[in-house]
Amino acid sequence: MVLRRILYLLFVITIMKYGKGQNSDNSSTEKPLLDNQNSDNSSTEIPLLDNQNMPLVALFDTTKLNEVLRAAIKKTVEDTMNEMIPRIKQAVIDDIGYEPGRKKERPAFTASLTSTKNLASNEVVIFDKVWLNMGGVYSQDTGVFTTPKTGLYSISTTVMSYHNSYLHCNLWKNNEKMVLAFGNDVSTGTVNVVMAVKMNDTVYVKHGTTSEEQIVGEHRSTFSGYLITE
Repeated sequence: MVLRRILYLLFVITIMKYGKGQNSDNSSTEKPLLDNQNSDNSSTEIPLLDNQNMPLVALFDTTKLNEVLRAAIKKTVEDTMNEMIPRIKQAVIDDIGYEPGRKKERPAFTASLTSTKNLASNEVVIFDKVWLNMGGVYSQDTGVFTTPKTGLYSISTTVMSYHNSYLHCNLWKNNEKMVLAFGNDVSTGTVNVVMAVKMNDTVYVKHGTTSEEQIVGEHRSTFSGYLITE
């Protein structure tokens, strides 16, 4: 279809030449298929017939040909991308098991701390910048992750201590203190665990001492989790 349209629009014969000279030996003079020797390089002569010393030559406008070819290539690329993007999106959805509003949605979240702050005794750390919150499982108001499904979850947190100071933070599940993340003098403490939880269990990061300590923000302290399997 595209080829037919190009032939119809572009390959219009503008000049037909007859009897364009003879050689002394009554043999025809052959020209290359594409002769771009015109001064403006915008047209091409193509020999169509050379019989009985009566050459038939067509002059094609290559400027229009180039324009249409560029437009056809651009449209082909756009059509291909428009076809591929939904497939890529669906492949990602199938891989992570997430589709808004459906039961196959897989809980997952990532949040970080925007500003450096002082942590009071046993204060829950609220990571206020939410980057991902599939299923609305994390509260940026309370800093608590509430599990919507029973299963195995991957949970991780990284906390950075302030200059010349210590930082003690613990990962908690419900009312149970779990592992410790410790930092000292602009260093980080990181925790990565896999835990079995029940529906509506809560997981959060809590300051671990009775004295005040500082935690560095600027997205250097983070909290995240996702369902591995039910």
